[in-house]
Amino acid sequence: MTDTTVTTDPPTGNSPEARTADGTLKDQTPSSETTIPTPEKKPEGQSFLTKTPEAPKEEPKEEPKPEDKKPDAAGAPEKYADFKVPDGFKFDEKALIEATVAFKELGLTQEAAQKLVDTYAKNTQQAIEAPYKQWADLQKEWLGDIHDRFGSKAETVRTDISKAIDSALPPSLARAFRGALDLTGAGTNPDVVEALSIMFKPFVEGPSIRPGGQSPEANKPPGAPVAPSIAEAMYPHLVPNRGS
Repeated sequence: MTDTTVTTDPPTGNSPEARTADGTLKDQTPSSETTIPTPEKKPEGQSFLTKTPEAPKEEPKEEPKPEDKKPDAAGAPEKYADFKVPDGFKFDEKALIEATVAFKELGLTQEAAQKLVDTYAKNTQQAIEAPYKQWADLQKEWLGDIHDRFGSKAETVRTDISKAIDSALPPSLARAFRGALDLTGAGTNPDVVEALSIMFKPFVEGPSIRPGGQSPEANKPPGAPVAPSIAEAMYPHLVPNRGS
């Protein structure tokens, strides 16, 4: 500490400064003017042992990443109402239960959950209908090929095959055969149609007949009476001489 010190003690009595010129002792009363020492500026801070411990600094909290944030389930209803689905569409019961649990965990409202259901139903229906649409398109393509192959005779070929099926097969088997053609789509395949038209041709055309037609006597059993010829009918007296 630095002090500004002013001496207030009187000079020593034996010193020349303590007496006047005639040797009288000067007044030894301390002077009232005293300079008060100016204290040094107190150092800032405190010592290691006496200073108040500083409060620990709070580490800045990291904002959770989007994937770390847990969804708020406050928006989810206690129980979801029945979801609307397209006509003919039916939810698998187990899948629906699993879906509603997920909706609840995600905090989805009834409206938000319904939007997901709508999207799921639409995509599922499209996936189910796709093979049928592809099959229907193939049938149309085959029909076009049949008309290209047979031209104006296409309808005649169809009619002839139908007659041949009825002619060659028993009624119950004919019905089953037609059902198989429809179920498999083979009845519209141009190659199958052409193959059937070739195989059933004899049943449609019938056996060949020699010119002049079939003789009415051809199918009579052996030994049956033979009808007289025109000459025999006109000249019956010649009949006994026949074969002589």
